[in-house]
Amino acid sequence: MKVYEAVLDQLLGAGLTHFAGMVGSTSAPYASALAAQNQARYVGIRHEQVAAAILDATARLTGQPGCLMVHGGSGLLAASLGIGSAALDCTPMVVLSATQERKAMENGWWQTLDVQKPVADFVKFQTRVERPDQAVAAVRDALRESVSGKPGVAQIDIPIDVSTEELGADNVPKPVRVTTPHIRLFPDPALVEEAAKLLRKAARPVLLIGGGANYSGAGTALIQLAERMGAPVVNSPTSRGVLPESNPLVLGCAGIIGYEPVGDAIREADLVLAIGSRLSDIQTSRGELLPANAPIIQVDIDAVALGKEYPPMVGIVSDAKAFADALNEILEADPSPIPDARRHWTASLADRYTAWRNAWLASSPENGHVQPQEIVAALCRQPPETIYTHGAGDHGFYGFMAPVDPPGAHLVSTRLGAMGCALGMAMGAKWARPDQPVITCIGDGDLMLQLGDLETMARERLNAILIVFNNFRLGSQRKRVEAYGPVIGVDHGNPDFAKLAELFDCRGFRVDKPGQFGDALKGALASGEPSIIDVIIDPEARPPRITISREAR
Repeated sequence: MKVYEAVLDQLLGAGLTHFAGMVGSTSAPYASALAAQNQARYVGIRHEQVAAAILDATARLTGQPGCLMVHGGSGLLAASLGIGSAALDCTPMVVLSATQERKAMENGWWQTLDVQKPVADFVKFQTRVERPDQAVAAVRDALRESVSGKPGVAQIDIPIDVSTEELGADNVPKPVRVTTPHIRLFPDPALVEEAAKLLRKAARPVLLIGGGANYSGAGTALIQLAERMGAPVVNSPTSRGVLPESNPLVLGCAGIIGYEPVGDAIREADLVLAIGSRLSDIQTSRGELLPANAPIIQVDIDAVALGKEYPPMVGIVSDAKAFADALNEILEADPSPIPDARRHWTASLADRYTAWRNAWLASSPENGHVQPQEIVAALCRQPPETIYTHGAGDHGFYGFMAPVDPPGAHLVSTRLGAMGCALGMAMGAKWARPDQPVITCIGDGDLMLQLGDLETMARERLNAILIVFNNFRLGSQRKRVEAYGPVIGVDHGNPDFAKLAELFDCRGFRVDKPGQFGDALKGALASGEPSIIDVIIDPEARPPRITISREAR
């Protein structure tokens, strides 16, 4: 057995079913062996960043890491943005960096690069295989690290001359299956009791749910907790799809990429219970939403995250589901009625958000341009199990208004906020959940970064629908440039994306007049094919955003 065959056996035996990358001379043995095994699907892409985004989405939706196969230093560098985005959003992934032979690496020959250094600041685990007998242990370590504790990206660096050496069958142990959560970490019972006492005293508690709730599978326990407390729930971008947004307690997102009425739930609270959340700048608008005197209970599987942003009154190291189950048990054993004042406050928050959204939808100007309100209204009519992906830019704010219920989800590059991820995430979502509709909100600037992989979407029949918010500019940045003086570098020309879609064997729809979008979306959904809806949108349209100070922007 060759080393590359043993490595692949470990990956497949661990339960990995999603592989992606661009084949090069050093990764070819792995890709070929994968094809021979016929146990998992490999998606070959046109840009390695897109492959990383594909596997980012499959892992978020399945809880299982995928394997990104990259060739040499050039492939690693091309994939690094997608790797960084996945790593910062705590997505489990294994990166197999297949490099040139050891002598070439030592002497700096053609296509050589230390593939660990470019991603060392953000991946969770790295290992380099120098001898054949190290390979299997390296793979097992990487798999375990990717799903243990706070999930993340694990990188294995294997030179081609090691990959192609023989490895005795006696040196290959049986694979171990992996998924998230790998090991469920339970909370200190005394701290859960302390949290319960604080919650019973609170008049207006709010639940802030972070991405840690996703991989924990905490959705059912968390909605039971919210209903038992009668408390509003505020999501982060990485936790949407964990809780049903059809429930009036679940308000959506606040913070830098959230909405004003949802922010009120945090501002007006007298206790904040953060579960699986870092209390990041994104969710709290750099702390401006957090009430000054409200105690914080923070629950996270990573002890380092506790108090990293803001000091909690109670910090609990725990898996999100394990904590929610334990707290539910305490509250159920000694139930107390939900105060009327809290019921009225919580109901008012839901009413305020609904009224705000309806007022915004009705505020669409009649100036001959297609307005975002027309798109959002149509998205809000889609089935709640729809999966949405978003690019980086103003268009993401519009897409976030569409409610989802499990198994629906919203996928976005959150902490890195990277352009170039939306198309790959759409393909990954359709790969992981082929029976659910997948809709992508993407800007024209964002799509142009990934254009070649429209061919991948068509070839692999990953039938997502791309809504292009086409304003012939980098809209979110143009306003920033205008604030400093003359405008430069943000306006550009575009092809007709609908016609371009047809050239890539996708369906194309063009919307350039008000009232056309609903029919275009219906046509794309009915086609059952990968589709692009090119919406020529009002270039002056801006999304409603939460009000924060200039210093916090």
